[in-house]
Amino acid sequence: MPNTKKDHESDEKNPFIKQTIIEEKKDHHKRIISAACLAMVFGIVAGPSMAVTSYVINKNILNKQTKTTIEIPKEESNPDGSEEAESSEPVEDIVASAIESIDLSEKNLEQMYSSLSKVAENKDNTIVKISAVTTNTDWFDNTLQSESSCSGIIIAKSGNNLIVLTQDMSIEGGVRVMFFDGSIKEATVLGTDGLTNLMVLSVDISAMGEKVKSIEPIVLGNSYQLKRGAFILAIGSPVGISRSLDIGNITAIEKNASFFDGYGRVIYCDKHLDNRGTFLIDTSGELVGVVSNLDGDSPISMAYGISDLKMLIENMTNGVGSAYLGVRVLDIDKERAPEGIPNGVYVTEVRADSPAYNIGIQSGDIISMIGDEEVNSIIGFKNIMEKLKPNQVINIKVSRSGKDGFTELNFETTIGARS
Repeated sequence: MPNTKKDHESDEKNPFIKQTIIEEKKDHHKRIISAACLAMVFGIVAGPSMAVTSYVINKNILNKQTKTTIEIPKEESNPDGSEEAESSEPVEDIVASAIESIDLSEKNLEQMYSSLSKVAENKDNTIVKISAVTTNTDWFDNTLQSESSCSGIIIAKSGNNLIVLTQDMSIEGGVRVMFFDGSIKEATVLGTDGLTNLMVLSVDISAMGEKVKSIEPIVLGNSYQLKRGAFILAIGSPVGISRSLDIGNITAIEKNASFFDGYGRVIYCDKHLDNRGTFLIDTSGELVGVVSNLDGDSPISMAYGISDLKMLIENMTNGVGSAYLGVRVLDIDKERAPEGIPNGVYVTEVRADSPAYNIGIQSGDIISMIGDEEVNSIIGFKNIMEKLKPNQVINIKVSRSGKDGFTELNFETTIGARS
């Protein structure tokens, strides 16, 4: 219940408040005029204030795009049942056996290649042409422009942006992307990797036509399931021209090829394919390989299996740096190795100016520990490298052979970033 007595006493002690209330009641017209004036002032001030507030909200809150993280499904390094069965049968015999089981009439051959071509044709809208213009000056200060180009492939969609995988063009200027319908748009470089020579781009298609907006990215397949002798389709720039096509076979698969800071599968094809943006798809139309410059002198082409690139592509797409040490390693065959050789992985090559090179790691060293984790195999080495972050300071333990046996050395290094 309100304390009316207390309120009354308070009014007597504060006659100004009481007098004001009485005067407002007496002069009703003055109160109306005063309120009207205040309303006008409020309206004049509130109008611009609301406009400014609305602009700030629209710009900084409503129109702020939330960065979407792209996640690429990955396979286990050694999935059960996906390993190719070891066989001493030459690939030529495998292909010959398969050919004998089908009718090789002219009509059937035409139908077979027509079906394969149709698979590639269905993925043609995922192929784009990448162009980069660089500007230089000659000895006479004349401005010279040169354009380099290659093919790229659309691998993901994030909101109004298409994500494109292509060759690292090491450009200084802008990059343009031409779509299958001839439309052209400037692209943003999300990430590059000098070790695999790959680059990931983002293209904003919010203002582009429905044909481009309706593009469905190609599915990243499982390269661990590829077999020797299988048909493979090369799309992108297999003959050096964008949107060209070649059909061939997988002639060999090297399962544990040593890459810098890891390992993976190398796919060999029976064709010499241009490595400026050539991609391998299987007969179901899924991307399974990226033709590389692993060995430019080889008469046949080599490609990275897409399953070994998925983590790298995901990191580049999301702007997350991948750890860089700069060594190639191999497993140690304990049955053939000298007695007393330490556990670890054998360093076969150290990349110049890499973090490993700068701290003194040499070819022939055996890496046994990285941080607090033991290194017992090339698989373990790769798994550790994928967990490391750029700029992370870490200790690396190696064993180095000398005239008195192996000497244990410890190196502290700052992990670099692949770029």
